[in-house]
Order: sequence, then C-alpha cells, then structure tokens
Amino acid sequence: MKVIEIFNSIDGEGIRTGQPCTFIRLAGCNLRCTYCDTLYALFGEEEPCEYSEMSVEDILAKIQPRYKRITLTGGEPLIHCDCDKLVDALLRQGYEVNIETNGAVNTAAFRNRVYRSDKLFFTIDYKLPSSGMEDKMLPENFTSLCGKDVIKFVVGSDEDLDRMREIMNQLIPVYDKMPHVFAGVVFGSFEPLTLVNAIINEEIFKDVRYQIQLHKVIWTPEERGV
Repeated sequence: MKVIEIFNSIDGEGIRTGQPCTFIRLAGCNLRCTYCDTLYALFGEEEPCEYSEMSVEDILAKIQPRYKRITLTGGEPLIHCDCDKLVDALLRQGYEVNIETNGAVNTAAFRNRVYRSDKLFFTIDYKLPSSGMEDKMLPENFTSLCGKDVIKFVVGSDEDLDRMREIMNQLIPVYDKMPHVFAGVVFGSFEPLTLVNAIINEEIFKDVRYQIQLHKVIWTPEERGV
C-alpha cells in the first residue's frame, strides 16, 4: 500500500473530536476538490507525492496499540486494493476504525468485505457544488449508512448551503435513525456565522453539529503529521 504518513494525534473533527488516535494516510485520490488541503497526498499535483510502499503487516507494526483508535484517511483510502485487508486486520485486533471517505467509492460493498464489527464507521463527505465534484457522488452511499456513521458537509458558498438543505430533506425520510451529521466551512472562504445561524434557526438542521478543524487551530493550518 502507498502510505504517505502514519502518526499519532488527536482527531480534529467528527464524533471522536479531541480523542487520541493513530492516523494512517494513504496516497492517491479519485477526486480533485477545489479546496483540497492535502495536495501532498495526491498524484500529479503541484507538490510531489512522496510515499512508502508498505504491507499490511508493516502498517500494523507502526500503529499505537494504546489508543485502539485508527483514522484511515488520504487522499481516498478506499481506492487501495489492500485497504479491506488492512481494515479487516485492525477490526479483528479490536481497533475502532474511522474511514474518512469522499463519497465517490461504494461504502456498502466495502463494509461487506471486512470483518463485521460495530467498531467500524465511515466519515463520508457529501461534496457540495463549490468542490467541483458533486457529480461524482454515489447516491447509494448516503442512504445505506449506519447510526454510527458520519455524513460531513463542507460549505463554501450560499449555493452549497442551499444544496445542503436539499440533501438533508432527501435523507431524513430515509432513516429511522439518521447517521451523525457534521458541517463546517471551507477554511478561510465562507463566513462560519452564516452556517452557525442556519444550524441554530432552521428545523432541517436541528441535529447537525458544527465543526471546526481543531488541528488547524492548535497547529498551523499547513502543518503535516498532526
């Protein structure tokens, strides 16, 4: 597997915000979002993509067993052919695995290929219009989630906020128990208070949680390995 970095930190967003975990960042992505903040994990971009070829066994030897929490990220981790083997091994060893995925790879099919465990969950982006990638979203990804999974919206424009309303209206009737929903803004590009006011005042957003990327507050926004 092509591994950019493995490091210990706190989860900067989502349902484990603030908890220590081991991050495994894999190289390569099937999307090119306009606001991507990990260009160093992509191929053919401005910065060279430097990675190490590692086996599943190599990766397992480098993670922190004390936390028993893994965040698997990228790039897009689910495009790696051995990703299911890695996740299967982690789950069998009792790790809680959060897979950060971009909404353009079938998550239900992946879940069916690995050890069945309530310690696996997805944090799945719905790419809104300002990302330039909304047409790559797989609708079935967002209607087949579990209660522990997370749907994440990143809002970069008024159009994005309107589209988020539409998606929420489509999803709420689908679920007896909605997945967790988090929303944040494109860093430095959209007024956070606009989104916060919508969450506070609109019925459709009453269970949405606003999130700040903590790692960009604690460290400098461009710092890697945090």
